[in-house]
Amino acid sequence: MPGKSFTIMTCGLMVLVCLMTSPVFAGKGNNASSGNTGRYSGENGNLDQWWQNLPRNDRQMLRDRHEFIQSLPPEQQDRLQRRWERYRDMSPEERQQMQKKYQRWQDMDPEDRDRLRGTYRKFKDLPDQQRRQLKEELDQLQELEPAEREQHRRQLYKKYFPKQ
Repeated sequence: MPGKSFTIMTCGLMVLVCLMTSPVFAGKGNNASSGNTGRYSGENGNLDQWWQNLPRNDRQMLRDRHEFIQSLPPEQQDRLQRRWERYRDMSPEERQQMQKKYQRWQDMDPEDRDRLRGTYRKFKDLPDQQRRQLKEELDQLQELEPAEREQHRRQLYKKYFPKQ
């Protein structure tokens, strides 16, 4: 689902920002023991120098995001960390596919995004068996022409989410 990809990417990016701006890393520069061997630092390998070379508005944005992430409950921070790790473990092709979905989401009309968010919430509320079945049926729609696909999508929506 497009919403899931957007959520994963957003959370992953937020965790990255949290890690980059964390006082643990900021005060120590390169931290080879944790696997940070200059991956996010500047050319000279010094995180402090990298930070100083950032434009002021970028530093403020990162501080704001760090503050936001730190304000989240620990369980949610852990979930974001796991999502970031899953994203980092993706192949370049999978990341590119996710970025395309994210861009499609960004370009989408706000009303359509709200509709998709609502549908995703309903999807999450379905029992596991129905979720798997719906996902299989939706995957089969990819082989159809756009008009026919839309018609079948509407039928599936009525089938799985009847008006209450």
